[in-house]
Amino acid sequence: MMLEQDYSVDHEKLSEYFPLSSCLPKMLQIFEKLLGLAFVEISEKDRAAISPDGNGDHIVWHKDCHLFSVWDSEDQGGGFAGYLYLDLHPRPDKYKHAANFNLQPGFIRRDGTRHYPATALVCNFSPPTKSKPSLLKHDEVVTLFHELGHGIHDLVGRTKYSRFHGTNVVRDFVEAPSQMLENWCWTPKQLKYLSHHYSYLSPEYEAAWKESASKDTEKPEETLPDDLIEKLVKSKHVNDALFNLRQLHFGIFDMTIYQPKNHQEAESWKFAELYNKLGWEIQHIDSPAQLGQGYDWGHGHTTFAHVISGYDAGYYGYLYSQVYSADMFHTVFAKDPMNATEGRRYRRTVLEKGGSIEAMDLLRDFLGREPSTEAFYRELGLQ
Repeated sequence: MMLEQDYSVDHEKLSEYFPLSSCLPKMLQIFEKLLGLAFVEISEKDRAAISPDGNGDHIVWHKDCHLFSVWDSEDQGGGFAGYLYLDLHPRPDKYKHAANFNLQPGFIRRDGTRHYPATALVCNFSPPTKSKPSLLKHDEVVTLFHELGHGIHDLVGRTKYSRFHGTNVVRDFVEAPSQMLENWCWTPKQLKYLSHHYSYLSPEYEAAWKESASKDTEKPEETLPDDLIEKLVKSKHVNDALFNLRQLHFGIFDMTIYQPKNHQEAESWKFAELYNKLGWEIQHIDSPAQLGQGYDWGHGHTTFAHVISGYDAGYYGYLYSQVYSADMFHTVFAKDPMNATEGRRYRRTVLEKGGSIEAMDLLRDFLGREPSTEAFYRELGLQ
């Protein structure tokens, strides 16, 4: 409501400019130009050629799944990098959120040859229909770019041991590379490049758009108009304070439940009470407690799966790593997000090293100085 009334940002209208079928290839092209990569989709026929039993269906888990071979660009040696799986639409019993999963890590075998990685991007974007392709809201564009960032981190890893490959880094740094890449979805030139109104995809979609539009409506521009880009960029930090307070709530609850004084305290905790009390103290959101009913109500903490799914005592890393991501972007990429020289340096210095080098050492090497909180505070409007 605030976005529409105060910033004139209609995310339903914006989504018409981000059909998945054109947005995704352009995202991959950004990674190609920036990091020195090449993505080649493997057709059903070609899948059969590389399948151990000759059946191409056996190397994907569903007909909606797309498989890419990923290569270094010619200036990076032209060698094979790994496999990228994309499983982007919902179906029964599928994982319900958006995430990247490493299927097999890269490492050096005993004979000196490389074992190549395979990584999977699993999302749940709306499927295409006869009248509309799959359309991404802007926050879904950001999500897709973010999760692809994890996949790229996985694919370009060049470590000796699988233990340190790709995203196997310290928990409070793992989100930083992908969070940094989210900035490409907020810069005007890249937004213009990623956009393509769906009515230009085919005569059928053009006819469907005309049928759904009012009689006097002019056909939209092919790419996102400059005035809409300006309004969207201005809305970037709307509700940031609430979002960060929510992240603090989750992070402090996570750290608290993993720091009991003793076993007896852990057994005696009322988790709903702890969760709700922290929520009030940090976010000041009204609840039954403010009506005199106490804090021991509901089961909100049971929806917070991160505390038992790999981010236990580490959820703070989402907010913590934004300090690093903001520092890297504003120091190196803000002036020219598509600077291929810096992109390749970022690949070599940060992404390829995985967890084989301490995160702070990677940052010092890439930034040429000690990491700073200045860019992060600027982003929050505190400086």
